[in-house]
Amino acid sequence: MSITESAIGHTLLCAVMRLCFVIPVANAMRLWVVTTAISAIRWLMSAMNKLKIGSLCTGYGGLDMAVEAYFDAETVWVSEIDKYASKLIEKRFNVPNHGDLKVINWAEVEPIDILTAGYPCQPFSHAGDRKGINDERHIWPHIKEAISYLRPKYVVLENVRGHLTLGFDSVLADLAQIGYDAKWQLVRASDVGAPHQRARLFVIAYPNSSRSQGKSGQGYTAAQRVAINSSIKHEPHDGQVSKLRQRFTSRFEMHVQGVPVTLDSGRVSAKFVEYMMGLPPGWVTDIDISWTQQLKMLGNGVVPQQAHYAIELLMESYV
Repeated sequence: MSITESAIGHTLLCAVMRLCFVIPVANAMRLWVVTTAISAIRWLMSAMNKLKIGSLCTGYGGLDMAVEAYFDAETVWVSEIDKYASKLIEKRFNVPNHGDLKVINWAEVEPIDILTAGYPCQPFSHAGDRKGINDERHIWPHIKEAISYLRPKYVVLENVRGHLTLGFDSVLADLAQIGYDAKWQLVRASDVGAPHQRARLFVIAYPNSSRSQGKSGQGYTAAQRVAINSSIKHEPHDGQVSKLRQRFTSRFEMHVQGVPVTLDSGRVSAKFVEYMMGLPPGWVTDIDISWTQQLKMLGNGVVPQQAHYAIELLMESYV
């Protein structure tokens, strides 16, 4: 907490104390007022001190849900161009949407502590043509620009496994160029109990002055660092998703719920896919958009529990 915030809290508490002794009330009432005031001031100071998240390529917000839970942070703005995802964001997050990140004036957005980006996977996915940086959907250079200007304490990125072998070396080089180090890890949805693998690459980057020298992969080529980071072995554990209950249904609670029907009128049920992605019932399917758009959004999304576990693994080695 900053000196200014501490001073505000002290001033508020002193004002309450003076008021209690000016107004003629019983001692028991004074004690109740002071106790209640202290609790309220603590809550206010905590809210003022929360880390702020800016979200790029937000989708349904799965990555942001995990970051909010792990860092006890709050999303204060997003950048999303898909009109259906934007409709969900308005209902679930109710924060400013700055639209197309290619044209944002970063000097005009609220400063943030954490920047998240689950940027388009199509340029790197084995399911596509793998055009990499030559794909028109490759927007990493614009994300780099945002990081360079906003200088967040943490950058949390997510993409498909195929990114490791196509384009990721450029991402690492760009981060280094603007003064950021990075840790990365492959994590599967099945690592947190999901009935599917969905291996994804997760990255945490941070200003290279914020941790000790010699533990950021320096001295290795990009290919060597990929091999080192992706070979780390890990086992899921029951505590890894405990904080996620703050905002949505955790994976470990999912197993005691009724599983939605897999088919709806002869086609795959969007509610079942929503369940498979670890989301609370209705997170996507209660939004008034078509079945096709619901499935598209779910297919492009992040399993929040998976992202939370990845952040845990990466932050364990952060110094």
